[in-house]
Amino acid sequence: MKSNIRLLTEKDASAYRTLRLHSYQEAPLAFSESYEDEQHRTDTDFAQELKTVGNAPEWFVLGAFSESDQLIGFVKFRRDRRSKARHKSMIHAMYTDPAYRKQGVWRELIYSLLERVKQLEGLEQIHLWVLHSAVGGSASGFYKSCGFENQGPVVRKDLKMGAVYVDAEYMVMYLGE
Repeated sequence: MKSNIRLLTEKDASAYRTLRLHSYQEAPLAFSESYEDEQHRTDTDFAQELKTVGNAPEWFVLGAFSESDQLIGFVKFRRDRRSKARHKSMIHAMYTDPAYRKQGVWRELIYSLLERVKQLEGLEQIHLWVLHSAVGGSASGFYKSCGFENQGPVVRKDLKMGAVYVDAEYMVMYLGE
């Protein structure tokens, strides 16, 4: 499937909020945030997340849209603002609606993100956390196939949902290597 990938704006806040809340319910072990913690946030709160920062955006959310213009996926990117860490950035969240999985939407989002961020002067690294659980699986293999690599040992029992522990794996992509 070829989806339409573009920067989300404040006008997309309602659709983004709906998909983001759905992501917490559908894949609760994939995010450090929870539906219970986020459900009371308003469209205005979510619109704040969609404000781009930087002339060439260094903080943004990319959205993937279906042929019928429905938001079906997103990836949230932030470059470090600290002067000593401007060479680093972070993918904070990524999600695709289950009805559109295994159709290449994740890969389209990552490659679109990479096209954008490779233009940012001085950016050398993209970091992310991948969460692993015995019942929820992991997206680690996907990220490795896109060029990310492990950076250090897995953080055991990083999160806990009821009696289920979730481990975290820190990954990095070095740009220009």
